[in-house]
Formats: sequence, structure tokens, C-alpha cells
Amino acid sequence: MSRYMPENGPDGERAETTNRTVGRTTSRRGFLATAGAVGVAGLAGCSGGSNSPTGTEGGSTEQSGTTAGASGAQDVTISFWHIFGGELGQTLGDMAAEFSQQNDGITIEAVNNGGYRQNLNQSLQASRAGDPPGIVQIFEVGTRLALDSGSFTPVEEILPEDKIDFDDFLPSVLNYYRIDGTLNSMPFNSSNTVMLYNKSAFEEAGLDPESPPRSLAEVRQAAQTIVDQTDMESGISWPNHTWMQVEQQFAKQDQVLVNQENGRDGRPDQTFFNSEAGRRVYSWWKGMAQDGLYLNPGIEAWGEARQAFLTGKVPMLWDSTSNIVSMQSGAKENGFELGSGYLPTPDGANTGVVIGGGSLWVPDALSDEKKRAAGEFIAYVTQTEQQARWHRNSGYFPVRQSSIDRLTDDGWFENNPNFSTAFDQLQDTEDTPATRGAVMGVFPKSRSINEEISVSIINDQLGVEEGLSRMDTQVGEALSGYNGNYDGSQ
Repeated sequence: MSRYMPENGPDGERAETTNRTVGRTTSRRGFLATAGAVGVAGLAGCSGGSNSPTGTEGGSTEQSGTTAGASGAQDVTISFWHIFGGELGQTLGDMAAEFSQQNDGITIEAVNNGGYRQNLNQSLQASRAGDPPGIVQIFEVGTRLALDSGSFTPVEEILPEDKIDFDDFLPSVLNYYRIDGTLNSMPFNSSNTVMLYNKSAFEEAGLDPESPPRSLAEVRQAAQTIVDQTDMESGISWPNHTWMQVEQQFAKQDQVLVNQENGRDGRPDQTFFNSEAGRRVYSWWKGMAQDGLYLNPGIEAWGEARQAFLTGKVPMLWDSTSNIVSMQSGAKENGFELGSGYLPTPDGANTGVVIGGGSLWVPDALSDEKKRAAGEFIAYVTQTEQQARWHRNSGYFPVRQSSIDRLTDDGWFENNPNFSTAFDQLQDTEDTPATRGAVMGVFPKSRSINEEISVSIINDQLGVEEGLSRMDTQVGEALSGYNGNYDGSQ
């Protein structure tokens, strides 16, 4: 059996980071200094491509040409900082080049700027230095940090009205990035969590390969059966990552993660890790680990979990829908048929999922002309055809219904049923505060706290309730510190 090793990280980005730096930083009092230290640091594994960046290099992020375009206006060149290397980075580079060719006077340079944390931190630094990029891709849990920085213009204010039909966008995706009625960034690479499974292993163990488990009890039963009936070492794996075992599982059970309507009606100061929803999931997870049915790859160890699945150590894997393309290729290379199903929940019920991935932000320090150019490009990459293309190449689901309709009419989902799971799960999602996802300035730090304590719980160093209470205490302290440093003036 060959050892296919997926290269992608948590939401399709490669696991290695680049070391591209902006080169200039300017200190700023209050919030921004605290946000960089408290909010963004510590999210291991969320990193971007290792390929050399295309477009601008070094300290200069924005350029404005001196040659007049056909309209007589000055040509504008802006950089688009994203987190993708490899084929996805090439796809974005192609989109930027095609847009530039079709729009006289505007040049978009797609720049692989490392990972999500680096992208957010360096865009804030560049904005403070007065030299921001034109467009920045920021992960979903950076939303409150980006908003509180005051460094970005709400995207709805700069999009060309004649090229955007918001009625065509998936409401569940827009709802995540719409805070206090304002769409602050444009969703672009959106995903959720599904369960991938080895159909061949299910069949070998006498299980129905067309009926994946829908409840956690059913996952345990299938895991035990396959371990007993095959040579597989364990039953299931996923990287210890809060997005899956907490954020998605809480949304599935309609349990908010923080108060203030999941942080959308005000700044949250309380978390609900030690809730019935949390205790259900962690009690099951701990039992699976103690009985050898959960293979622990490590904190945010995306590649290790995927390798364990592809090389036949486990028959089930919780993973991001953004990785379907590479996992299908890996399954074929390793000689088994890939299946996909809804993310299982304690009792099989499904209020819905919360989206992951990233969105596109436009710095406020740009000139009006550059904001207009950024808006034109954002409208372009979210067009029906471009979103369908992006989905085919990546596995991220399109943010527009018309793109889904086109893919359906083309027979894409019929020929690629594993890609339809994410859409079906999304379509079955109810719009509630829980499924809209939490918004808090310490989200990255919260994830790190959760993941570290999770190790102690599943290793039986802490009881479930004691561990979840520690999460509540430690994240609550981080929230208090963040809220105390933010006074609304930045």
C-alpha cells in the first residue's frame, strides 16, 4: 500500500509556512498590540503555502502605475494576500491574471503570504504603516479581531452594485460575516466538517457501505466492528481541533459557545464548554480513546490524521470539506472507495453546521480608487462561474446558489457524490445563533486552550467536567482581558 501523504492543512492550505515579511511595523496603543499577542498567537497548524509568493515581494505591498489607462485614469496595481500554495495558489493566480487582462487599468497580483495568522498580523502592521495590501484573506475566527482593529472597510460599501446579487448568495454563509447588520467581508473559501469513511473497510466488516453512522453511538459500534473484523488498528481519527469537537458539535446540538447570542449581540464574557452539549461529546470521545477506538494524531495534526485514514489504520475520519479533492485522489491511490457522510452527533440530530474557511477583507487605508479596484476583483472571484471553478478545484463549496445550480445541471454532483455532502448538510442547517458561529476577539487563543486541555481529558488526567470547567475559566479570563483592553476608540 502506497503512503500517500496529503499536503493540505486545516482548510486546504499547506501545512508549511513561508517567511515573507512586510518589513515595517509601527507600534500602536491599546487594542492592536493586545490583539496580536492575545488573539492571533497560538493557533498551531493554520498555515499557508510554502511556495514562493507571486507578485510583489519584500516591503512594498501596493503599487500605482504612472501610465494612463484607456479611460485616462491612472493605472492601479493592488496585491491580494492569500494563504494558498500549490494548485490552489495557482488557481488564484490565474484568476487574478484573467481579471487583470479583462479590466484595463487594474492589475491584481496574487501573493501567497503564508498562513492565516501571518496574513492577519502582517496586514494590520502594513495598515498601520500606511502601506496595506489591496485585499486580505482572513480566517473566520479572525472576524472580531479584524473588526476591532478598525483597519478594514465593510466590503458591502465598496462592491459594485451592478455586479453583486446578494439574493443569490447562501444565507448561512453571509450570516457568519454579517455583524450588526453589516457585511464586513466577502465569504470566499467556505467549508464545513463531514465524516469521510472507507467503504471497502465497511463492506469487509459486514457493514452497509452506503449507510455511514449518524450518531456517536453508531460511530462507536462501527469502529468496534471494523477493528474486530479487519486488520485496522483503530476506529476513527481527527486532529484535536476545536472546530470539529466543539464548534461543529455545539452547532449540531444548537448550543451557543459564548453568551450574548454567541457574541453577536455584544461582547461575550462567558463560555459554555461545561454544558450538556460539551459533556456529551467529551464523555464519548474520552471513552473512545480509552478503549483504543480513537487514534489521536496530536493537536491540529491534520496531515497525520489524514495519513492514518489513507494508509488503512482507521476506517473513519472527521475532516474539512475543503480536502475532498485530495482525499479522493489519496483513496484511489491506496486502493479503496471513499465515502462521505454528515458529521455524526450524540443522538443523530442535526440543527446544522457552522462554516469554516476564510473571507476577503479590504483595508480602510487604501485610496478610494484602490478600494474600487478591490471591489471589482472581489465581485469577479465570487461570480457564478468562478465559484463553480473554485469548488471543482478545491472542494470548498460555492458561496452562490447559481453556482450550485450550474454544477448540478452539469452533472457534477451526480458524478462526484462526495462533494454533495457538504451542500446537503448546509441546506439542512437551521439559522440559529449557534449555527451562525461564535464571534469573539480571543477565538484563536480559545482554540489553543481547548485543545491543550482536551489532551488531559482524553488521556484521563482530568475528568470531563473538571476539564470543561477549566476551559470555561481560562477562556473567560482571556475574554475579560480582551474586553478590558478594548474601549471602542480604536
